[in-house]
Amino acid sequence: MIKTKVGWHGGVTIVTEKDVIRLDPNIKGHNYVVNLISHAHGDHIVGLKKGAIGHITAETKDILSYSGICRLKDSEVLKYDEEINIGDIKVTIHNAGHVLGSAQFEIQTPELLIGYTGDINCRDMMTTTAAKPIDCDVLILETTYGTPIYTFPSPEETYIEIVNWVIRNIRKKIIPVFKVYSTGKAQEIIRVINEFTTIPVITHPSISKVCEAYVKNGIKQKYIESTHEEGKELIKNQQCVYVMPTNKESILEKNYSIAYATGWAVKYNSINSNVKSFPLSNHADFNQLLNYVEQAKPKKIYTIHGFKENFVKYLNKKFGANAQPIAPLGQTILRDFISARD
Repeated sequence: MIKTKVGWHGGVTIVTEKDVIRLDPNIKGHNYVVNLISHAHGDHIVGLKKGAIGHITAETKDILSYSGICRLKDSEVLKYDEEINIGDIKVTIHNAGHVLGSAQFEIQTPELLIGYTGDINCRDMMTTTAAKPIDCDVLILETTYGTPIYTFPSPEETYIEIVNWVIRNIRKKIIPVFKVYSTGKAQEIIRVINEFTTIPVITHPSISKVCEAYVKNGIKQKYIESTHEEGKELIKNQQCVYVMPTNKESILEKNYSIAYATGWAVKYNSINSNVKSFPLSNHADFNQLLNYVEQAKPKKIYTIHGFKENFVKYLNKKFGANAQPIAPLGQTILRDFISARD
């Protein structure tokens, strides 16, 4: 009988006879639970904000520290390809290709080899390198875009569209504005503009802070903060690109055009005539997810996030896979573990 249990309890949770690991927790949890954090996006660091102590990559720590999102003085820092021991469990850290510092975890318990992808991207992009599948018995797979409609064009095709759109607007004295995630997507857009044009890039202060972490870790970023005098002058002269977070209001009053860069643009290409959407994503699309499963060859698959039910139905129908959305971990399992600790 396999004694290792996998389920959801304040995050993806793995319980063995002697140890508990929680992946991307959304609770603080007990001090005997080891927390592994895949990357710096807000929905994956909720537990850290609540005071949990986590194992994170050095790059993720830099992003969180530079942006001031949460205190991390007690967190353990990890490196890619490093192996750490947690009781009887061995964990190996791998690149996830999602954003700077994003990690997959290869978790070897006494019984099973478990792969946890976190958020993954299996294509090389301007600021990240592709994730490689983990050969495992049990795969815990993100399925943000786990339905066939979400098949993305190559990043190169989208880069060309972005640059053409930017240049067209600049020629009309219209400022191209990108509303994107502060971590990952913003730096990708900046890198594209830097690489293929000489147009200055102006950044919202919250994005500038994340860019500092990218530059520290060798990812080139050329930008001017919007609060600086040079940035204000470039905006006034309408000869720049402005990159800002999705949840902020534009500081521009007129003569600007807004664009989003997101995988959802495959279905929602334009919101209205004044807003453009580009299908640029740092998540795996449907085909990438299928290829990952085929290469990892797991005996059991748990899906999390997004179209998790759709992807399970597709896998089970087309391939006869043993797949299911991750389910709540039985309270009796944790209670028995806690009792053994008391």
